[in-house]
Amino acid sequence: MKKLLLLTLLGAAAISVADAQTRPTNPTTTPATSDTTKKAGGIGFPGASKAQPKPYDQVITSKAVSRKGMITTHKLDDKFFFEIADSTLGRDILVVSRISRAGSEVRSASGYAGDQIGSTVIRFEKGPANRIFMRKISYRTYGPDSTTAMYQNLQRSNIQAIAAAFNIAAYSPNKKGSVIDMTDYINSDNEIFYFGSPAVKTNFRLGTQQSDRSYILGVRSFPTNVEINVVKTYSLTAAPNPFGAAAPAGFGGGAPSGSSTVELNASLVILPKVPMKPRYFDPRVGYFTVGYTDFDSNPQGVKDIEMVKRWRLEPKAADMAKYKRGELVEPVKPIIFYIDPATPKEWVPYLIAGVNDWQKAFEKSGFKNAIMAKMAPTSKEDSTWSLDDARHSAIVYKPSEIANASGPSISDPRSGEIMESHINWYHNVMKLVHDWYMIQASAIDPRAQKMNFSPELMGDLIRFVSSHEVGHTLGLRHNYGSSSTTPSEKLRDKSFVEANGHTPSIMDYARFNYVAQPEDNIKPKGIYPRIGDYDLWAIEWGYKMLPDAKTANAEVPVLNKLTMEKLKNNRLWFGT
Repeated sequence: MKKLLLLTLLGAAAISVADAQTRPTNPTTTPATSDTTKKAGGIGFPGASKAQPKPYDQVITSKAVSRKGMITTHKLDDKFFFEIADSTLGRDILVVSRISRAGSEVRSASGYAGDQIGSTVIRFEKGPANRIFMRKISYRTYGPDSTTAMYQNLQRSNIQAIAAAFNIAAYSPNKKGSVIDMTDYINSDNEIFYFGSPAVKTNFRLGTQQSDRSYILGVRSFPTNVEINVVKTYSLTAAPNPFGAAAPAGFGGGAPSGSSTVELNASLVILPKVPMKPRYFDPRVGYFTVGYTDFDSNPQGVKDIEMVKRWRLEPKAADMAKYKRGELVEPVKPIIFYIDPATPKEWVPYLIAGVNDWQKAFEKSGFKNAIMAKMAPTSKEDSTWSLDDARHSAIVYKPSEIANASGPSISDPRSGEIMESHINWYHNVMKLVHDWYMIQASAIDPRAQKMNFSPELMGDLIRFVSSHEVGHTLGLRHNYGSSSTTPSEKLRDKSFVEANGHTPSIMDYARFNYVAQPEDNIKPKGIYPRIGDYDLWAIEWGYKMLPDAKTANAEVPVLNKLTMEKLKNNRLWFGT
């Protein structure tokens, strides 16, 4: 268990780079990246300034297979080119990396298809001598007012790292774009497109890339994103040794052996030109956050700013008047979770129900049909749809012995806007909820007095876990203290618990109502966790639009007044 916990923590620490502004910048450059930069004519290499662009039709010939999109991509024989419009230069692009197909040799707390292995923000920009630079962007420090001297100080002290440089092979026919050869960089073992840090690779026991057994599967372009798919083969390193140097026989610490092949996906998603209006964190309501150090707001010091992670839900322009009147309206872009096609069919309805159960919470924020789940389209229905595509959120079913599930999300570091989420659903979570329910509820629910639960009972338990993990993807943290607001005598009150639940929050770890006794005749709805009063309030606080508050600062007093009024009800207390 300690070994599993250590691996889990290492994996979580490594892939938390989704919040780009909190991720330490790696001061070194991997040899593969250096080689790629050298081939691309990077700064300091002989001949870098001698490379001259060729006529467009000599580079992108009639044999090229081209796809227009955010970045137009061209495949010519074994080479892959990006044609980057000048209007895309300088735009923030979110890069999310995942395992598409996992290697059979690697099994740990992570390492399954759908697992995130990296996330960062990049920009393409023109450099000297006919080159395009790829910069790695950090949002750890910030000065919003470009007219101040402090802004200039920050600019001098926070040069964004150039992760790679590419010769411009040709200019677009309209002279409003640049063509660069991405082949060597995509083939390299770089931390931008693939494993975001050495720690992630170490967790999977992956060592050096074996280039002769690695290749590009394809590059696809869409209106707001580019999808890169590759096969990578790595040497295997020694397994982690939980016992230190003196390991008992058979317990880790062995010599490196063999290799592992995985399929990886990198999604390049262009971020909104204008970031969503952020909402500042309030410790009285439990949200995950992204943050930065602000050098402007306090003239006599610095201030750490935290912005809550939440989805962008906005009324349609035609419905704004209705929204202001308090009528329920549908958002411009609802939150949609797709169910992994590989999910066992008997559990699909319960996973969907766990997502849809949150609809009533968003009604507190003025939105109807704001969140839903549906089966992923088949290849016949949509040949372009992919579980790897960072435009889509999904519940990904994993053939894992891990008795757990998790609900991570990817957010815009500039605002906290959640861009997408892939919920990790491990097959063996059913063993966990089976044991919980048998131990805690078998005295009051005869259905739990069997070693094998009925599909209906297991489905109900799956629905509860699904709702809990979806809560995390909406930005909500655990609320461990929520159950303490329910008086203990009420836990055996049939009318109370069936109407209100035994805890006001499904984000609690209260599990099931094991205080209830057989003579109380409490039905399952008084035993199971559910989306409760606190959850409804937390979603209202995070997602209710304040159209008259034009800035995040203007929202603060309005939200404070609302929060003070709401917290007169102790069931809305956040206690983590």
